[in-house]
Amino acid sequence: MPRAKPKKPPRQMYLKTCNACGEEHETHKPKASRCDRCISENRRINYKSCISCGVKFPAPFGDEYNCPSCAEAHGIGQAELTHEQREAIKAEETLARWKNKVAILEAKLDERSNAKPKRTRKMATKVKKSAVGVAWLELVSRDGQVSSLSQLHEREIDEETKLRLAMAFTRLRLKGYALDALAQLCPVQLMSLDEDKAITSLPLIENPNPPTPQELAEIELGLR
Repeated sequence: MPRAKPKKPPRQMYLKTCNACGEEHETHKPKASRCDRCISENRRINYKSCISCGVKFPAPFGDEYNCPSCAEAHGIGQAELTHEQREAIKAEETLARWKNKVAILEAKLDERSNAKPKRTRKMATKVKKSAVGVAWLELVSRDGQVSSLSQLHEREIDEETKLRLAMAFTRLRLKGYALDALAQLCPVQLMSLDEDKAITSLPLIENPNPPTPQELAEIELGLR
């Protein structure tokens, strides 16, 4: 009689936690890292760096901060934070927010510096050869330094024109426009724009309750 084949012992089953979805499952594979469903759906394991030790660990839920070892050492859950970790994350978020704000401001400044100011026109060849044009280019080339202002006195232009040239340059420079953009502008037209912005008169302030002679005396004596 043929001998009966011995029966295979039942497979040993292991209770595992899937590193892809975080659900518990039974498997006969002792080193299984994913459940059958995640394997069939080709769901990958997401990894995060532990904020305590920096080691990468599976993060199926996405809100974990600590690896299992560090969470156990701190006596907290993986999605929980110690006070020191919370302060460190807050500082990093603040720094990232300020860096983003600086990047936005720098982009705006770059855009403005490379752009041509509104309501302006380029300098014509005739203006370039004039005393005003040469003085403007000299002022721009030295970025408004005192030495360039002193050179303006040697040009054949009156004191009022010199002052208006300096004011027009300073106004546009403070707005962030680049020197290359300012060198192409017509100084005559810029000075005409400044005339519209000038304050010709200031209203007087009237005191509805003028001080009495006694109060004036107290003010002079330093009693008020």
